[in-house]
Amino acid sequence: MLIAHLSDVHLGRRQYGLEARAKDYELAFLRAIDEIIGLREERGVDLVLVSGDLFDNPRPSPSTYLTAIKGFSRLRDSGIDVLVIRGNHDASVINPIDNPITVLDSSGLVKYLDHGYVDYGKVRVIGVGCAPTNSRVKMVKALRELLGNGVNIVMMHQYVEGAPYRYPMPNIDYYTIPAGELPKDAYYAVGHIHEHALRHPTLEAVYPGSLEVWDSQEFETHVLEGGRLRMVKGQDPKGFLLLDVDEGSGRVRVEPIRLKGGRRMIKVIVNVNGEPPSTFKEQLGGLGALDYRDAYVEVDVIGELGDGFSVRDYGFNTVKGLINGALKVNVKLSVARRGSAKAQATHGLIELIQTVLNKSIGDEAVVNAVLRALDLISDGKVNEAVAILERGLGLGSDVEWLQWS
Repeated sequence: MLIAHLSDVHLGRRQYGLEARAKDYELAFLRAIDEIIGLREERGVDLVLVSGDLFDNPRPSPSTYLTAIKGFSRLRDSGIDVLVIRGNHDASVINPIDNPITVLDSSGLVKYLDHGYVDYGKVRVIGVGCAPTNSRVKMVKALRELLGNGVNIVMMHQYVEGAPYRYPMPNIDYYTIPAGELPKDAYYAVGHIHEHALRHPTLEAVYPGSLEVWDSQEFETHVLEGGRLRMVKGQDPKGFLLLDVDEGSGRVRVEPIRLKGGRRMIKVIVNVNGEPPSTFKEQLGGLGALDYRDAYVEVDVIGELGDGFSVRDYGFNTVKGLINGALKVNVKLSVARRGSAKAQATHGLIELIQTVLNKSIGDEAVVNAVLRALDLISDGKVNEAVAILERGLGLGSDVEWLQWS
């Protein structure tokens, strides 16, 4: 029996606040559907498992619903059954019963499993969904009662303790289950970790990962050194798994299926090593060596400024102008003055405020105004900082509370 296993589709996710990224997540899902239908024709895929986080939130938009309907309708028309469990994004903790997957189930496009199972000959597929760590005992008890005498494939959306994930993941502690508490006589089609084809070292459990890039550490990464760009890693693979289930032996052979296409996600690390601004600006010209067309680009400027120079002397605001054709360029500053404890502390505050403002406001002009003002304040140039804030925030010169002495 051949089973396609995917997870963490996150339909509706507007990553970085960009509608284009929401479209990317939809296209990744539809590319996976195309690949599965092709595998059906070539090798006879019988079933599709979606082990949680089909949607990015429990209240998807109509257009997000339509994408899911389009993809699952194609699978139904190709004679492929689809079993889905909920993940932590699909339903609220307060009311996990009412969730968007039940709508797809009621329309006949998928079968929603929540502490239930479906038998396919000697293969039993069990779905136990997603449970907080403090409810895991109840979940494991229910799982043991659902196990059959043949081949058991368990769908769950959890971090199984010990899986060697590389990148930071939200809610790891909240949705963790120790591997030793799970029955050994089953294969676990797990979701929640976004790294493609991540295997657990002691349990028969493999994560297909997300269908789209989730974290900047998964980006294609380059370092600018001496005015030249050097690639240090390619973009992480994304895709799903093909499970070849031998009903006689109970063995499950796992084959990663990598999705092709998708948007390039690029990170460029620019080091500042105390060189004067003129040298640094000259070296920045090396950024133009890459093809950035339609890519999302993050530029991380890190290191120490030269003695006697401030952030504005280095012209970091010119970085975006050197990157042409990108979907969006996000410049992150993590620099400090060499040997200055005061500057080090100010830098930490700058980084904190930059992160908060970018997430809550997303207005680069406002963010840059605040950062420039903080830099001036650290130099003791309070009046200039006030002027920068007035212009950047559109407050006008009559705002008395900004007139510090």
